[in-house]
This record gives sequence, structure tokens and C-alpha cells, in this order.
Amino acid sequence: MNEKTPEIQPIIRALQVLETLNLHTVMPLAALHEATGLPKSTLVRLLDTLIAGGYVVRVSRNVGYAVTERVLQLAGGFRHADRIVEASRPFLSAMTAQHKWPMAIATPDGDVMLVRNSTRAESPFATDKDFLGRRVSMLLSALGRAYIAFLDAEERETLLSLMRNSRARRNAMAKDERAVARMISHIQTRGYATAVAVPGELHAGFAVPVMDQGRPIAAITLRYYGAVMTEDDAAKRFLGPMQDTAKAIAAGI
Repeated sequence: MNEKTPEIQPIIRALQVLETLNLHTVMPLAALHEATGLPKSTLVRLLDTLIAGGYVVRVSRNVGYAVTERVLQLAGGFRHADRIVEASRPFLSAMTAQHKWPMAIATPDGDVMLVRNSTRAESPFATDKDFLGRRVSMLLSALGRAYIAFLDAEERETLLSLMRNSRARRNAMAKDERAVARMISHIQTRGYATAVAVPGELHAGFAVPVMDQGRPIAAITLRYYGAVMTEDDAAKRFLGPMQDTAKAIAAGI
């Protein structure tokens, strides 16, 4: 706690109280004091403030205090996609630490994928441009292809229908239904996706979906130098670890 900014101390303490109460159905003052280490007089002031704000209720003098449903509003901005990204961080970093190549994760955002996290700064081999925060094509990028290929047929067709009615160049491929069907079949057979080849591009990569209860919720990619290894070599070396990483991310949500 920063002694130079005492005005933030009550806020930090109030959040500490909320976190502690949230782990229990109800807590008496003595138990809350023991769990937080805060003086009882301080706790009473904080609890009174939280009660006034509607976040805590005093059940009774003997039983203690409990959080109210209003605390759910505090997590309203933390979406499922944010949870996926947070869960991915240690696993992507571990992959890069072991294999040295940069990793990234993207989540769906309408008809594109949004790159949400990258280990580019952790990789000694990352020389291509940083795509963190970039929106990449669902049908042209490895991340997007890995996601859309493993959607159920109905959800995928809904997404493709939206793309067919789009004027965006990134969605032009959606109008070629045979090409899309071949691409999806190929990805499903191999278990991973690659991006559309770009002439002169030194870097290559492939992506796998992060599956939750049989449905893709994100995709992760590994980037490497195309001159160092072929796509087949990369898949032989990294597909298993990539799929294990995707499973670990899903399990950590």
C-alpha cells in the first residue's frame, strides 16, 4: 500500500473486505477481522459504507454480514473473452519460454478476430510486426480460420451469410462456397489452420482453436520463420504442444 496516497487506502480496504466476504455465504465481524487483519473499528466503518452503497447487507448482529447481488455489477465489464485472455497468459508464456517462438491469442469480434494477447516481447525470434490489438480476417488469417472451421454448421453458416452480404474485401472469399467448404474440411482434417500466403512474407504460422464444451471460444497461433522450417515440420514439432496449451487455457477459465 502506498503511504504517499492515503486517500486510496479506504478504497483498497473496502475491496479487500468485499473479496473476503465474497468467499463466504455470511461472515461475523470477528471472522472478518481475523481474515483481513483490519481493526474492527475500521471494518465497521467500511461495512457501513458498503451497506450504504448496497453492496453488503448486515444479516444480524450475531450472524454477521453478506454481499448482495449488486456486487455482480462490478464484474459487468469483465466479459467471458477477458477471462479467456487472462487464463491464456501463463500458458502462452510457457510455450514461448520452451520453444522460443512468439504466440498470440485472438477472440471473435463480429466477423473478425481480435488479437488480445501476444508473447512477442518474450520471444528472441519475433521480428515481424506486432498484431496486438489488431482485427484480423476470419477467412484469411490462421486465427480466424481455426475458429470458424470448428464452429457447428449452423453457427458457421450464420456467420458466413453475414460475410457474403458484406462489402469488406476481407470477406470476399465467403462468396465462394466451394472454396470455403474445402478450406474448412482441410482444417478439420489436420486439426490446425494456416493463413493465406502473402508473397514476400518471411514469417509463417499456424493456429488451433481453444475449445470449451465442444465449441471454439478463441484461437491461438505460433509464428515462425518460413525459411527455418516447413509447415509440415512446424506441425510435427508444435501441433501437439499447441493443442495441449489450448486445452489448458480452456480448463483454466
